[in-house]
Amino acid sequence: MRKSLLVLGIIFLVVLPVANATSLLPGSSVPASSLAYPGPADQIGFYDSPITTSTFSAHYAIQVFTDPSNVYCAGCLDFVYSVASLTSGQISDFVVGNYGGYHTSVGYSGSVGVNPTSVSRSADGQLIDFAFANPITGGRTSFMVVQTDAANFESSNGYGSLTGYLQLGPVPTPEPGTLMLFGTGLAGFVGVLKRKLVS
Repeated sequence: MRKSLLVLGIIFLVVLPVANATSLLPGSSVPASSLAYPGPADQIGFYDSPITTSTFSAHYAIQVFTDPSNVYCAGCLDFVYSVASLTSGQISDFVVGNYGGYHTSVGYSGSVGVNPTSVSRSADGQLIDFAFANPITGGRTSFMVVQTDAANFESSNGYGSLTGYLQLGPVPTPEPGTLMLFGTGLAGFVGVLKRKLVS
């Protein structure tokens, strides 16, 4: 009985963080909600630059954090995008990437500024689109957060240009170890159940 409770407890601890995430699956859309990000001590990457498109000019920044409270794993990466100081136009959508192959939990941070109303992800999972019903204009700010299950970040690439940095995204981490851990736990759970049914 104790062993089966232990196995159930382990499975619960492995699955719980993912179940509580504001997951954004490829091809889906979710209402935007508040999502905190870690403090300066956990920052491992930073880039900022002016950005000019056909519809707006603004200041853009990205911060990368190792997050002890990340919903996927302690120390997995959070990407925080901020847009501010528009000198022309307005922003009703802000698209970021490269997130193909990663689990993501999304939201916004801060009670000051303009918060997105919904967040969607492209069918291939690469791009995440933050949509604003009330567009960002003038001196207003927005902080958009993407939590990932990635544990590595290649900071040497993309610092020279905004486009390169946007394409950088997280670096893949090995998945077989996680699957093996989950499979072993599940096999143990089935073994305990089988033994209980036989006796």
